[in-house]
Amino acid sequence: MELFAFPFAGGGEHCYRELGPYLDKAILKTQAIPGRGRLIGKPCLRRIDDMADYLLAQLAPELDRPYALFGHSMGAFVAYMLTRKIIAQQLPQPKALIFSGRKAPSVFEQEPKHQLPDESFRKMLRDLGGIPDVVWQDRELMALFEPIIRADFELIETFSYDQCRPVDIPIHLLLGEDDNVTPAEAEAWQRETTQPLAISYFSGGHFYFQDDWQSLAQKINAVLSTIDADGPA
Repeated sequence: MELFAFPFAGGGEHCYRELGPYLDKAILKTQAIPGRGRLIGKPCLRRIDDMADYLLAQLAPELDRPYALFGHSMGAFVAYMLTRKIIAQQLPQPKALIFSGRKAPSVFEQEPKHQLPDESFRKMLRDLGGIPDVVWQDRELMALFEPIIRADFELIETFSYDQCRPVDIPIHLLLGEDDNVTPAEAEAWQRETTQPLAISYFSGGHFYFQDDWQSLAQKINAVLSTIDADGPA
């Protein structure tokens, strides 16, 4: 089985490189997205429909084999919207959706973080974690990454939710115990699937996995081991 993965805000195609070696139930394929990594020369996509359309065009030829989708934070949101596009196009559906560190799409974004002044925006990023100290300490690197991260937040925060028919695909939600996703915001994912929502908690904050990739991989392996690759999701 293939596990298509989607980066968190500011991340690129190598953001889950520590995860791959621990996976024994799937081949990890993290998707490159415009504005970073090998696509650094392309403009960032600032609307979720544009991102989902771009990724659908890239992945459509590969969806004839059993697969699941994974994403953390923005990546979970992207994976969710991509799933809606896949279903609308009547393409083969994922066997499972594994979403990490993300409140349900029906939860309204209270504060447009992408519009915060520089100091407030950087404080918010520090509180979330996930950016190495070496980047914080390098003004040129921060000057490169900050517009990318702002564009990613804009992509999330300009989304207008409309209730669609729930998918008949299992959703597994993974969260850090100290993340800022409330139980109600997490449980609202149940609106998006006809199957029982599964929520798992890990020690840590928003980037709970960065010090323990093996635990994340073990959970993903466990989820994928319950899937019949030849049958319906």
